Amino acid sequence: MVQIRARKPRDLSAALGAARRGRGWSQAELADRIGVGRDYVGDLESGQFGLQVTRLMRLLGELRVDVVLTLPEVVDESHSADA
Repeated sequence: MVQIRARKPRDLSAALGAARRGRGWSQAELADRIGVGRDYVGDLESGQFGLQVTRLMRLLGELRVDVVLTLPEVVDESHSADA
């Protein structure tokens, strides 16, 4: 597993993109899985968060609270037992 320390919104964006790519999914595929448009996923990955997330990250940084994201091992879902 990979751990990423997120101190700023752009760290969170990078982690989201890395996790998606680790799954081998396109932005469109991830968007379809969660019921949003591809542009929304692209915005998140490029750091276009809402004001609440930006303020939360600033607040956590000011309090010196670390947010650590753990990215799971890549799972090849194309060979699942469901077939």
